Amino acid sequence: MTSHAPVTAKRQFDLVKTYKPIEAEMQSTTEALRDALRHVDPLMDEYLDYAFRLGGKRLRPALMLLCAKAWGGADQRAIYCAAALEMIHTGSLVHDDVLDGARFRRKLETINVKWDSHRAVLIGDILITRALKLICQCDDIDVFHEFSVRCLETVEGELFQTDSIGNFDLTVDDYHRIVRGKTAALLECATRLGGRLAGARDADLEAFARFGRNIGVAFQIVDDILDLVGSEEATGKTLGSDLSNKKETLPVIYYLESCGEKEARAFLERVERGILPEERGEIAALLKESGAVTKSMDEANRLIDEALSDLDMLRARAQSSGRDSVSLSAFDSLEGVARFVVGRDR
Repeated sequence: MTSHAPVTAKRQFDLVKTYKPIEAEMQSTTEALRDALRHVDPLMDEYLDYAFRLGGKRLRPALMLLCAKAWGGADQRAIYCAAALEMIHTGSLVHDDVLDGARFRRKLETINVKWDSHRAVLIGDILITRALKLICQCDDIDVFHEFSVRCLETVEGELFQTDSIGNFDLTVDDYHRIVRGKTAALLECATRLGGRLAGARDADLEAFARFGRNIGVAFQIVDDILDLVGSEEATGKTLGSDLSNKKETLPVIYYLESCGEKEARAFLERVERGILPEERGEIAALLKESGAVTKSMDEANRLIDEALSDLDMLRARAQSSGRDSVSLSAFDSLEGVARFVVGRDR
């Protein structure tokens, strides 16, 4: 199996170039999204159009379409599923912003700020129910089952995290349990369904699923690092919300494991009284100096290395079955997406 050097330095990744093998399919997905979010009522149309603008990297639809392309091709069902995934993800972000009290996303005001939390919750609900209509157009009970299982895992992960607020005794295993649900489940859904819709068999589907799951957990680890030490200008969203909301993330778990009892107590007292915006720099320096940030990035890189090992196995099987150059270029793009996850600053 190929050994992959971890990404340790931030690099610029051109996702437009990475998505090149599915350029036409991504355009069709965008059109499906616009059609699904169009509403005859002008006010409702305004809400849904604004929610559409909050979308960013389109990572979930891209992963689904790339996996399908890599294994033989993406049909109309894949387009519907890709658009539905993006709508479910956006709906969950709208709900997250309410829970976190976030003020900005993609350098735009969050819906709960632009309007209010009541509307934000309902707009998130509309996005998710519109997604269900798209999924039904696939007329495939197995597709609907996959979506329902992963959506349930997503909500359960969020609920596990909500129940853990203020609990700074979480273990690394507790953290992974939360993240495998709240973030990784939809990415696993994307990669598993991409392979399934292209005709992959069970053993290969498990490799597709692991690829998405490991990317998802790594993505959340990087997000949690950026929330603590990132730049709001670069990310375009409100940072520092995890500690403000008393959520223990992987860098904090590692920090508390590494420091003495006195330092841990002082840190937790600061969190309890509330981290001020002007204190973020000091907290970031503390976590960096302790090695907690580096250790967290090492964990993200390890997960990406595992994801790339599964990808190598799938690529070898595709090559042995005589896949064309377009399919094989999709594998290169999937590797690019995996490396983007740990090489980004936003």
